Amino acid sequence: MEAPGNRATWVLGRGPAVFWALSAGGVLWIVHGYFRIITPYGPDTVWRKDLGYSPIISPELFVLYNLPGGLALLLAASAAFSFLSALGAGRSALNFTARMLVLAAFLLGLVAMAGQLFLFSPPTVVGISFGMPALGLALILTGVMVAKNSDGLREHRRMLGPGLILLGTIGLFILPLWPMMYAMGWLPLWFGALIYAACGAGWVILGVSLRPASGSISTTAEHFRD
Repeated sequence: MEAPGNRATWVLGRGPAVFWALSAGGVLWIVHGYFRIITPYGPDTVWRKDLGYSPIISPELFVLYNLPGGLALLLAASAAFSFLSALGAGRSALNFTARMLVLAAFLLGLVAMAGQLFLFSPPTVVGISFGMPALGLALILTGVMVAKNSDGLREHRRMLGPGLILLGTIGLFILPLWPMMYAMGWLPLWFGALIYAACGAGWVILGVSLRPASGSISTTAEHFRD
C-alpha cells in the first residue's frame, strides 16, 4: 500500500499548495467582506425592481468588491477537496457527502467568476452567497469525521475537528447574513464585515495548522487508515 504521506490528492495535492491556498483564500475572504459590505468607494450596483436584479453601475468597483470573494471560494474549495482526499475515507458516507458539497462550492465559485468576466451581477451574487455555505456544511461534516477519530491524534491536533465545525458554522451563517443586515435591518454593516473577517481568519488559522512542517495532514490521514 502506498504510504499515506505520499498519497497524491486531487486538485492541489498535499503540502505547501494546500497551506498557501487556505491562507491566501482566508486573506481574500477578509478583503472581500470589507469591500462588499462597507463599499468604501460607493455602490457598484443598484437594485432595479423592473429587472429583478441589480445592474452594474461601476464595472471597476464591481470587480474590486467581488473578485476577492470568487478567488477565495475557488482556493478554499480546492484546498478543502485536497484535505478530504488526504483523509482517505472515500467509502465513508460523510466523506462522500462532504466531497460533493466541496465540488458544488467549487462550481459555484466558477459561476461567480463567470459573473465577473461578463460583468453580470446575478451569477456573482449567487455563486458567492451559496458557495460559502456549501463549503461551510462540508467543513462541518469533515469536522465530525475528524472528531470521531481523534483519540489517536496528538493533543494539539484534537482541536482540528471542533475547529472545522466552528469554521463551517461561520460559513453557513454567510447566507442569512445579508437579509438580516439589509431586508430586516437586524444587524449593522460592521457586524457583517466582522463575520467575513472571522471566516477568513479561520481559513488562515486552518492553513497554518495544516502547514507541511506540522505533518497534520499526513498524521490525520494515517490515523483514518488505521
